[in-house]
Amino acid sequence: MSCIYKITEDMSNYTVTEKKLADYILDHRRETTLSSTKELADRSGVSPSAVVRFTQRLGYSGFVAFKVDLASDGDDEIANFDDILLEQDSISDVVRKSKALNTRLQEESYRLLNINSLAKAVDAMQSSQRIFLFGIGASGIVCMDLMEKLSRINRLTIFHHDFHDQLAATTHIGSQDVALAVSYSGKTHEVNTAMRYAKEQGATTVAITQFEKSPLTRYSDILLRIPSNEREIRLGAIASRNASLIVTDLIYMCLAKNDLEQTKEYLVKTKEAILRLH
Repeated sequence: MSCIYKITEDMSNYTVTEKKLADYILDHRRETTLSSTKELADRSGVSPSAVVRFTQRLGYSGFVAFKVDLASDGDDEIANFDDILLEQDSISDVVRKSKALNTRLQEESYRLLNINSLAKAVDAMQSSQRIFLFGIGASGIVCMDLMEKLSRINRLTIFHHDFHDQLAATTHIGSQDVALAVSYSGKTHEVNTAMRYAKEQGATTVAITQFEKSPLTRYSDILLRIPSNEREIRLGAIASRNASLIVTDLIYMCLAKNDLEQTKEYLVKTKEAILRLH
């Protein structure tokens, strides 16, 4: 189990001090691996004894063992498409590199998945009246894919490609609804505006986002993390889109399996309706 997974697995039960320390470590992984106990305590605003207790809570014998594990996580970071592609690559090279990267991405996404958070998100969506989805660009593609899947099993899901329409739909959100945002950076102003409003209206808010601390996390009741592996300047949101699709597919499958017979009936009806076009 990765060090980052251990840190994020049980964050909802952290004390204020533990949450403060965890947030600092997640935002400053490299600095943490190079710090002493006192240096980390000073930088994160906690006591040295709190640092030791926190690492022991995670199952480590002490801070040094914790740093070794954290550093090994860093060595296993997923590369970028930007970093592995070369101008002289053949088509075969591109295919081979893409396969390797996507395989690593899939493994990392499942390794970092917090099962408890996923269960909470599924439970909230299962009992909700409506599901509102927010995302722009590649994240919007993920939202559209999820909306189409959920619509086929009779889950009332609302998503619009135009964000003004997304925001307008949010004015009708209530405490019986779920708002789910997909945002790799967690800094998209439009998405955060919608999520902040949804939270103010009492809706359960779920975010699919990277590990780094971001404004989106302030408006999210449930966080589903994906690997932090893309730079600001990139060929395209390939890795983040694929990682987000892994999470949304899991949400769909968990909702679908809760009543398989009913799910099968819904899917048959959907297929029969489409066949009328032939």
